[in-house]
Amino acid sequence: MSEFRQATSADDELLRRLLRENSMPSWVDMRLEREPSFFAYDKIYGDNWAVVAEEDGRPFGMYTAAVVPVYVNGQACCGGYLGGLRVQYNQRKRIRHLREGYASIRSLAPVLPDWPWWFSVIATENSSARRLLEAGLSGLPHYRSLGTLTTYAIAAARAKPQGLWRQATTQEVPSMLTFHAAQASRYQFAPVLSAALLERIGLESFWLYSEHDRIVAMAAWWDQRAFRQVVAQSYHNVLQWTLPLYNGLARLIRGVPLPRPGQALDQTYLAFVAFDPILMPQYVRTRLLLRDLLSHCPTSVAVIGLGDRNPLQPILGSFRPLVYRTTVYAVEFDKAAALDQRPIQPEVALL
Repeated sequence: MSEFRQATSADDELLRRLLRENSMPSWVDMRLEREPSFFAYDKIYGDNWAVVAEEDGRPFGMYTAAVVPVYVNGQACCGGYLGGLRVQYNQRKRIRHLREGYASIRSLAPVLPDWPWWFSVIATENSSARRLLEAGLSGLPHYRSLGTLTTYAIAAARAKPQGLWRQATTQEVPSMLTFHAAQASRYQFAPVLSAALLERIGLESFWLYSEHDRIVAMAAWWDQRAFRQVVAQSYHNVLQWTLPLYNGLARLIRGVPLPRPGQALDQTYLAFVAFDPILMPQYVRTRLLLRDLLSHCPTSVAVIGLGDRNPLQPILGSFRPLVYRTTVYAVEFDKAAALDQRPIQPEVALL
């Protein structure tokens, strides 16, 4: 008999082991780890919880969930996010476990148990999981695709310092929050940036670009390696044999260096990116701003996620990035999510 229970601090090692043992498939099998403590990340954004799945007392999987402040249809609200699903290989084809797992979501939610729908992100290349969840099986919520979220890994070596950006100051926090809200509300699932969240991340991480004493662009360099890591488990095709050659070439052409199997990517998230729409048609100028912003990246790789209708996509595509695509879903339990036509833009640093 299977059982689903909310995880506690006593499950810390178990949760970290499940993350280590279950990778996400792509051209590189990646693990999202939380070392040295699974729960160190929990209180940064929203109300988070993890659920452990057990069969006759033996753990076989987990998932994470959160109620997070996001913009939906232009309004700040609380939305449910589902992620962190990890199931041991020999249990993955048991539909019963899936049905029982989804049934447990709202019963175990510490807040908003009646929230009618949630959102989730699944690797686009994980075709088997996507087919299963999109099949409309009885007992499972309806997964409705809303678009693609592309994660770009960009070499910091592509920076071109211009001195255009400056670190934010305490006096500018109210203006920063107002500016970010104006830009983020144009998108579905963009995060709500609050003074408390800004303080938890650290004001020193935020950078501004102003014109005529007015903020027209902002972003944060958020280094999460101390509590959350992206680890390469194994490479596929020819790359598994030619990784040293690839990294040598990457250094020559200012490409993205890749970690050896078992090592974490040397990355920093470029998060909470907000550009005034007046900049978007100015390709050359905006590209120059992004190259200057890269000069402040503290690691060799910068990571940013953009929805498929974000106007920054063509510019970042010119930086020869490595890309990882995920599909964003509305997870509808009881009724369809009433969403307008705004483009999706979840914050990848918070997923």
